[in-house]
Amino acid sequence: MSRDPYKELRCRALLPFLLLLVAAQSSSAADLTQPPAILREVGETGSVDSRKQILPYIFATETLDVVLGAAIGASAWPQEQSSLFGAALGTTNESWGLFFVGTSLHLPGAKRLFLDFSASLGQYTDLRDYIDGNPEYPDSRAGSNDSDPNDFISGEGTYSWLVLNFKYVLPIGHARQSVIANYALDRGILVSGATGAESWNPLRSGRTLLQLEPFMIERTFDIPEDLDGGRTNGLAFSVLHDNRDFSPNPSRGTTTTVKLARDFGQFGSSTSWTTVEGKFSKYFFLGSTRLTRQQVLAFNAWTADSPTWEEWETDEGTVYDHRPPPYLGTTLGGYLRMRGFPQYRFSDKAAVYYGLEYRVIPEWNPLGSLSWLRWLRIDWWQWVPFAEAGRVADHWNLRELHSDMKWDVGLGLRLMTAKVVVRGDAAVSEEGFHIWAMVGQAF
Repeated sequence: MSRDPYKELRCRALLPFLLLLVAAQSSSAADLTQPPAILREVGETGSVDSRKQILPYIFATETLDVVLGAAIGASAWPQEQSSLFGAALGTTNESWGLFFVGTSLHLPGAKRLFLDFSASLGQYTDLRDYIDGNPEYPDSRAGSNDSDPNDFISGEGTYSWLVLNFKYVLPIGHARQSVIANYALDRGILVSGATGAESWNPLRSGRTLLQLEPFMIERTFDIPEDLDGGRTNGLAFSVLHDNRDFSPNPSRGTTTTVKLARDFGQFGSSTSWTTVEGKFSKYFFLGSTRLTRQQVLAFNAWTADSPTWEEWETDEGTVYDHRPPPYLGTTLGGYLRMRGFPQYRFSDKAAVYYGLEYRVIPEWNPLGSLSWLRWLRIDWWQWVPFAEAGRVADHWNLRELHSDMKWDVGLGLRLMTAKVVVRGDAAVSEEGFHIWAMVGQAF
């Protein structure tokens, strides 16, 4: 299962580009689940003041037409290590949505227990899923590696979710003495307080989290019942070893995650299913120059499988059972993995993905010096050329998953504004050009 359900932000226009903070509406999918931390500029003492932003926005997508809305975000609030975001939108095609995200909320009475949450309620006139049912492609396996990009179903419907993530910080490594990290920054660059990259041993370096994630997601279409988008609820359990020096924008270290998700088929779920995931990221510091404050090479590898997946052939076609919904589990495409393709473009029983980013923070920061942008408190901007490759398959086989892979290339712009990293990525693939906006690094 992917970290959270996602909301598409594929844009034809984003005015102005600085309104990337609207991505707070999209849930915490982009690795917002991190160990709790407090960010201070060098020399700051005492309690950290909360940093709040209110931003109107306008953009356009293929499925939403023109979107108008507003987003509000607050970092270091209501607690020093936590953040809250909310957004509302309305569209010219009569869609609407409400979104809420919270991170690292310290639960009372439990020193090492924190909560992330993501919630949404929305009605949309053009929902799309890459699943079988399009009459123009009767013999196609929608969402497969070789499927046609136009083989999807669409209709009016709802897309709502509630995802809670309880994360327990183990008393080992850098979290043995300090549960909440304290980072000291110089205009957004880490100066002291690194919480990893000293050793591969989790007992000595980094922070390790046990995470329990109850989820409830409903995605319905105004189309025949046998093509219903699906309802799912269940639990996910994961172990995260975060061995990065600075989790929001790492320059050294690694992260390793193993995750098991299960829908038990109860409480109105469309079917029961199970997925397993593994993810590994590595960061290489390439130094600084007269023109750059920081250069980092970031690598990410991810794979997933659904061991409960069943399928068989009938006179009416292929029947699937005990498979995760196409917007969860073993899926590629969108702002997190394979950004040159539409959201949830590929889904099957198994998947593999690789991403490589070259992250450069220039010494020159014109956005931070413009008087009319000072309220955004932009510490740095970061230019990020990137490349990705991946594929899905009907079974987990190392050779097959590494043959006939899809790929894309792109360029990203990241900002640290009010001590929150936001990003906009543009990517091109054989299926077109896509622009995405989101909170947090891609990995």
